[in-house]
Amino acid sequence: MNLQKILTRFESVANEWLLSLDTYSEEQFTKKPDADSWSIGQAYNHLIAGTNRFHLQHIGLCLDGKGKEMKGGKKFPGKFVFLTGSFPAAKIKVPPSEAYTPKQPAGIAEMRSGLTQLMEKMRETSAKIAAASDSMKTEHPAFGYLNAHEWFAMIEMHFRHHLRQKKRLDQFLDIK
Repeated sequence: MNLQKILTRFESVANEWLLSLDTYSEEQFTKKPDADSWSIGQAYNHLIAGTNRFHLQHIGLCLDGKGKEMKGGKKFPGKFVFLTGSFPAAKIKVPPSEAYTPKQPAGIAEMRSGLTQLMEKMRETSAKIAAASDSMKTEHPAFGYLNAHEWFAMIEMHFRHHLRQKKRLDQFLDIK
C-alpha cells in the first residue's frame, strides 16, 4: 500500500479517536472495568506513547541506516499481518507490568494534545519514508524484521486494532 493511502487511513482512524475524546468525562476516562483491565485513558496513552517510543523510533533507525540491510526477515505472524492488512481479532492479554502497562493520563486534554501532535508527526514522517530503503530493517519482537514503510503501516493497523478495545470500554462506560 502506498504511503499516502496509509497516511489517509491513519488520519481517519486517529480522527475517530480524537473526536471520541469529547464523549468522555474525566471520571470515565480513568475508570477501569476491573483491576486487570485498562481504562480508556490508558488505551489512548498506549497508542500515543507506543507510537512515539516504539514505532516511530524504529522508523527513525531505518531512516538513519541503523538497522540491518536485508531481504525478507518477517516471521509468520508478520507475514500474516501484512498479507491481511490488520492484526488478528484476538484479544492480547499481557500481564500487568511497569514496562508495558500504560499509566493513567493526566487527563483528556493531555491525550488530545498528544494525539494532535502525533498526527502532525505522522505527516512529517510519511514524507521522509518515501526515499527510505526497503532493505534497511529493524526487528519487531513478534513480526520479525520490518522496514520503515512497514513500521509506518503498522501504526495505522495498531490504532485500528485497539478500536475493538475502545468499543468494549465504551460499552462498559455506557457511551453511545
